[in-house]
Amino acid sequence: MWKDVVLSPKGQITLPKEMREILNLESGDTIVMTVADGRLVLTPKNVNFNDLAGFLGQPPNGPATLEEIDETVAKEMGQSVISPLTEAKDEAA
Repeated sequence: MWKDVVLSPKGQITLPKEMREILNLESGDTIVMTVADGRLVLTPKNVNFNDLAGFLGQPPNGPATLEEIDETVAKEMGQSVISPLTEAKDEAA
């Protein structure tokens, strides 16, 4: 599913109701915005990373800040969406 949305003069967009319902998004939910390969990717952030602290044990390169973790997760989330799109584009060519 895709929809065209209009950027407001304040730089805001409104997510269509159908998309909010499919993703179970409510007012106040957090959405991660990532730019990957020149595309804007919006991904619902359904997990509080603080809840995962220590889940995987000690990190091999020492502790990371929450900002570093968020940045890495956002990058990987964007890539996980973009990679299939790029593969589909390559297959169509």
